[in-house]
Amino acid sequence: MAATRGIARFRGEQLNNKLMRDNHFDVNNKINENKVDIKWHNHREILEDTKIDVFVQKNAALVGAGLSSIEITNDILNTSVAADSLTEGTVLDTVIELRKQGTSDFPFIDEDGDRVYGRVRENAGKFYLDFFSEVDGAEAPYLFTEAVTLDYKYVTRTNLSVIPVDAIVSGGAGLVADAVDAEAYMNLKQLMKDIYGGAGTLDNDGNANLALSVVEQIAKEIQDRTDADQLIRNDLASTAAAKGASLVGVVTDANYSGANVQAVLSNLAQRVVALEDLTAGLADRDADSPNGYFKQGDFETAEARVVDLETAADATFKNHEDRLHKLESEHEEEVYEAAGGETEYSLVKGVAKPNTVLLFINGQAQAPGINFQYQTDNDGHITGFDFAPDALKVFEGIPDVLFVKYQKVL
Repeated sequence: MAATRGIARFRGEQLNNKLMRDNHFDVNNKINENKVDIKWHNHREILEDTKIDVFVQKNAALVGAGLSSIEITNDILNTSVAADSLTEGTVLDTVIELRKQGTSDFPFIDEDGDRVYGRVRENAGKFYLDFFSEVDGAEAPYLFTEAVTLDYKYVTRTNLSVIPVDAIVSGGAGLVADAVDAEAYMNLKQLMKDIYGGAGTLDNDGNANLALSVVEQIAKEIQDRTDADQLIRNDLASTAAAKGASLVGVVTDANYSGANVQAVLSNLAQRVVALEDLTAGLADRDADSPNGYFKQGDFETAEARVVDLETAADATFKNHEDRLHKLESEHEEEVYEAAGGETEYSLVKGVAKPNTVLLFINGQAQAPGINFQYQTDNDGHITGFDFAPDALKVFEGIPDVLFVKYQKVL
């Protein structure tokens, strides 16, 4: 019976516990997530290992007159110090933006226009907020000369597992360093230097440092430029020897020798006078031409005289052309067999020159005005013949034969 039992199969009870190993799985065919039951909510280690810095805002901190530092230990959430990037606690010595209480964009400004900022410092377990500003390009402690109430944000290092839900929205808004800074964004100091120059200062006393305001300076500059432009126009309009066209230079050109407009005008004027001398008398014809084609007269301008020449020549040339055209007419012949009943015949090879036509019907010459009348066009050329009231015939099957000999007008 063994030969009929078929293929041997592997049964579940044959797979012992803990028999599967990592090398049993194909690295190119991963096990799908839905086959693995992982409790992701129970694994917060990765979130705890991921550190993040967030802002903690404190409002209404009182700073007394004559102070350059205040203790803020009671405001600190985590009194551990973040010594490195993996340690949670308060981050020290970073720039802390200060704002006047209840505002989000009004910093404190020192006497020369620099913003006042803070840094968190720790000493013997206590935390302090120290105040600084820039003096002569270097950081220096800042002393409040009168009592103020301020808002500030310090930085604490925590992890993603305990980060507040509004940390990015609330912690990242308002007093973020350089976010809304009067000096950095409005750039007052740079603007002051651009207006007053390198020696300018921000004295904050409310009094103008310029003799004329910028608006007045612009208005004065516009007027000065207008006056200066008018002086230039006056100089160009002047006829004085050292002004006017003599002030405007020209490019070097072989056609004139002048170096300014006035000199070039003088060059051109001399050349015009020379041309006038050469063309003097061209507007007059003292007598008729020998052949009589061109008549005596004063035509006022050389152009009018040339037009007269062209008109006379054009008429003569046209007359000669017409005459030559007629002389060049060629001899032509036409033969036509009547269909019967025709009272006229039109030339099919062209029009005929008058007094050159011979018309024959059945070999007999026909006399114009007696046997027929000429048909002509608007130019008087012969285009055909009119036999009415007579007509061409076909007699006993034999048609009249019309023969025309003439000189065709080309």
